[in-house]
Amino acid sequence: MSADPVLVLQMHRMGDLILTFPLLLRLQRLWPRCPLWVVAEPRFFGELQPLAPAVVFLPPQRCEALTGQHFTAAINLSSAPVAALCLSRVKAATVLGPIQDASGLHIRGFWQLYRAALTLNNHLNAFHWADLHQLDLKPEPDLTSTGHAHPHAAGTRRVGLVLGASEEAKRPDATFWARLASRLAANDAPPVFLGGKAETALGAEVARRSRLPQANLCGRLSLGRLALLMRTLDLCITPDTGPMHLADFLGVPVLNLSMGPVHARETGPSAPGQWILRANMSCVGCWQCQRRQIYCRQAFDPRAVADLALHLLQGSTTCPDDFPALTLPVGLSLYRTGRDALGLHSLTPCTPRAHCRPLLEDLWQAVFLFLYHDRQESLLRERLALLGNAYPLLASRMTRHLARMCAVLSGYLKRHAPLPDEFWRTQPTFFRLFAGHMHMSLQNADFDRAGWEMVLSQMGALASIFEHLA
Repeated sequence: MSADPVLVLQMHRMGDLILTFPLLLRLQRLWPRCPLWVVAEPRFFGELQPLAPAVVFLPPQRCEALTGQHFTAAINLSSAPVAALCLSRVKAATVLGPIQDASGLHIRGFWQLYRAALTLNNHLNAFHWADLHQLDLKPEPDLTSTGHAHPHAAGTRRVGLVLGASEEAKRPDATFWARLASRLAANDAPPVFLGGKAETALGAEVARRSRLPQANLCGRLSLGRLALLMRTLDLCITPDTGPMHLADFLGVPVLNLSMGPVHARETGPSAPGQWILRANMSCVGCWQCQRRQIYCRQAFDPRAVADLALHLLQGSTTCPDDFPALTLPVGLSLYRTGRDALGLHSLTPCTPRAHCRPLLEDLWQAVFLFLYHDRQESLLRERLALLGNAYPLLASRMTRHLARMCAVLSGYLKRHAPLPDEFWRTQPTFFRLFAGHMHMSLQNADFDRAGWEMVLSQMGALASIFEHLA
């Protein structure tokens, strides 16, 4: 007789569902005797089912029928109100994610709350979403036991070009794709244009401009056939989109053109050994572009991308200091994905440029790892020292601001006053990620005394570590 099932609610798009696959594999290892049920949109899981881990998929319409059902664990990864309501109606020893009950909407789980706090406030986030799905499952932030597949080329020199994305701002235009395809074809690297029905017109336009009608498969392949074709590729050049996550999951080498309102450390390819190209701009990795034009998209040059792809097709497996006979435009930076000592997703720059942002991202990552488990204090001190040595004025400013915030929050507590809605937005950019999480933690606790004491205790612990930089 099997144990109670494990329930996962994931009602977002195809890419989000594929990013849940590592969690599903982890759950199967943690509870091997428990059936795994996943509530997802049928238009996505229908074709993905043969490629997914062995689970039972259910449509959202089945949520009401789950009322009163006993589960070993129930995890909500959706923002849909029906998912939060469903979570409140089931019985489970472990409950994670947004839950809507008689007391209102709340979030269970340290990392689930962290993920929710990234909305419109993810500028310095260093955690990949596929990792955040899993971190609440253990008392220590360690993913080293999770298997991460490495990409392998098929040996065909075929290059897949995934033309589309959920938003126009997240993908190159037809002119870019046509010039890229023409250069690849001229160098014995035959391109294949990939996309769903929504990319039918775009595929036809790229085929016309590149004079490669035979390369266009947009709108012609089922998801299963797309997966089979991807396994014949040596490289898949793609924006941040569902098919990119599919290629990454299947072990296809990926060159991700990270443009528009996407964050490569959050939703880029998660397997170690993949490649990411993004604009060398301070605003990359935004949640929502606030500028008049998508400047980060304009930084991508089709000739440079083609030359990089041709170099990668030669079998490069490391991130070298430079690429022979290859010069990337000054506006682009290349990264290689990897896994750090904790098994967390990491990015290694192949075209290093002096900037404080990577150190800030890594520092805040260490802060939240420390807040989750104090054994990570040595990692936090190490990264704080790196920032202090490279940017002493910035580190000192952060320390002083942290001390001021302790005093400001203590004042709100003494007045029994909740923080104003705009509080986290008014903080300096270098501090906003932490302020947003702190603000949401208090909201999640309904600003009760226990919530205030937890936040002030966390800030006090951080202040004692930061104080030597003041």
